[in-house]
Amino acid sequence: MEFIPRLMCTQHPDASVKITAQEEVDEALQGYTMYECDEVMSDYEGKLTPYAQPKDIVTKAVKLGIPIGEKYFVTPRIPNPKLEDIDRVALSLEASLIANYYSHHYVNAQAVKWVIMPMVEDPNSVRLVQKLVIKKARIFQEELGLPKMDVQLVPLVEDTSRFLEIHRYITILYNTVKEFGVELNHLRVFLGKSDAAVRAGHIASALGLMYALSELQKIDEELDLDIKPIIGMGSPSFRGGINNPKLVEYEVRHYQGYCTATIQSAVRYDVPFTDYRKVSSTIIQWLGKKPKSIPSTVLRIIRSASESYKKTVTRYLETVVKYAASIPSTRDRITWKEYGRIFPTEDKTINVPRAIVYTATWYVLGLPPTYLDAEYLLNAYKNNEIDEILNYMPYLIDEWEYESQFYVPSIAKQRLDETIVKTVNEVLDYMGIKPEPNEPYKNILELNPVEPHIAALAKIRGFLG
Repeated sequence: MEFIPRLMCTQHPDASVKITAQEEVDEALQGYTMYECDEVMSDYEGKLTPYAQPKDIVTKAVKLGIPIGEKYFVTPRIPNPKLEDIDRVALSLEASLIANYYSHHYVNAQAVKWVIMPMVEDPNSVRLVQKLVIKKARIFQEELGLPKMDVQLVPLVEDTSRFLEIHRYITILYNTVKEFGVELNHLRVFLGKSDAAVRAGHIASALGLMYALSELQKIDEELDLDIKPIIGMGSPSFRGGINNPKLVEYEVRHYQGYCTATIQSAVRYDVPFTDYRKVSSTIIQWLGKKPKSIPSTVLRIIRSASESYKKTVTRYLETVVKYAASIPSTRDRITWKEYGRIFPTEDKTINVPRAIVYTATWYVLGLPPTYLDAEYLLNAYKNNEIDEILNYMPYLIDEWEYESQFYVPSIAKQRLDETIVKTVNEVLDYMGIKPEPNEPYKNILELNPVEPHIAALAKIRGFLG
């Protein structure tokens, strides 16, 4: 039976320390050995990663005797052709296949079995890139004498409304590989919490992702496919919380049904190693559990929560964009002003930061971004609808309680306004939470200007964003 990676070491800029692209090859080897990750994401999405990186990881792993292509893999995240230039797509695919050339040459193994395409919204892009992967791989096979090495495109779906259409993406991918005679023992699908939360808020994105996991189970049975879901989540509850030692016990239950989870930078660099081991062992313990059965009636909650969140956030987007300029970049990514995220408002679309910078910015504003669902939750409490939400997200109150240590109402009132503080306080009252801000954290957050101290705040939280 083919081995499926359990822990994916990524290159997310969510730690307080800077890691350069030149350091990422050694970081990958550390991911395999010290952190016991089965695969490393070599990331090209909006990022200045050298095209030789996958090959360099392979050659260095071979020298160290790491069984690359057997128990350890390199899984590049390539640019989406709808969002970045086609040359970057083609070159990152070439980099993936060249890594396979060297892994075959040195150890007769296939280091790259999967490539990830992010921000999947158009099913036709999935078809285009999977065809490119298959055709390029066949050229390597025919002209360089390589054995048959099928590389599966892994669609990364990271939008709440797209979670609800997961069936479409799976069907197109399945039909494309069948068309080319590729035999699939399994199909990997990637669900990302962070960008979905930026667009729709914590509750809507969480429920949407749970619904997608539930649907994947049905599609698996319908197509007789062995679907292996990957979940991409960071440290704060807004980004899924699965990398957080204080939240992991809750989140593995919220998002059960995964076969692989990302291990992002903050949990490796900003928390003690013993805490990391707690995170990794808990994730592994819950691998492959049957997903919660989420009925289509949840779609009403998702839509209402999303609308409420968007209404709240729209009031503060100018402030977010202003403070976001001061969030330090801890990877060699292209600036979010060149490659950000589109946030639709009623009358226009606004370019906002990518998920980590966006999340970090709300903490600087004194308000954990999970609290942006406050207005929706307040109405749910008043209308006796809260039990239905807590039925699907039983640890939502625990998430709010955890985040309360980073909630500083005096700062939120000053940098945002009194309205949101009043709403959040009411919800906290309903939940029975008496927030006690972390005192050193509060003291730093109150400094004016706060911008030079953003990394210090991140150190206390245990993550940048």
